[in-house]
Amino acid sequence: MKIRIALIAAALLAAGAPASAGRVKDGYVGCVTKKALDEFVSAAVNGDQRQMQALLGVSCVQIGGREFSMVDRGFVVSEIRVYFGSDSVVLFTPAEGAR
Repeated sequence: MKIRIALIAAALLAAGAPASAGRVKDGYVGCVTKKALDEFVSAAVNGDQRQMQALLGVSCVQIGGREFSMVDRGFVVSEIRVYFGSDSVVLFTPAEGAR
């Protein structure tokens, strides 16, 4: 889990050219709102495993390795459509995860 925390923290500081489609990098989450993503990242930075688990499955989901299409590129946060078999959902994720 510490690797995921480091990846999320690095995503907030990293810059680069995002892809328009592809696979989400391993260790990333997507959340239904920017606020939920911010809360998850804050919990990860603070090492609050209980808060992270509370958000997973309710407002956020692990999306590492999933196929995605870019909806709105952002410098820190991107909005992406993530595919789960024949279904999809639009989620917010750290921009680095979708590059």
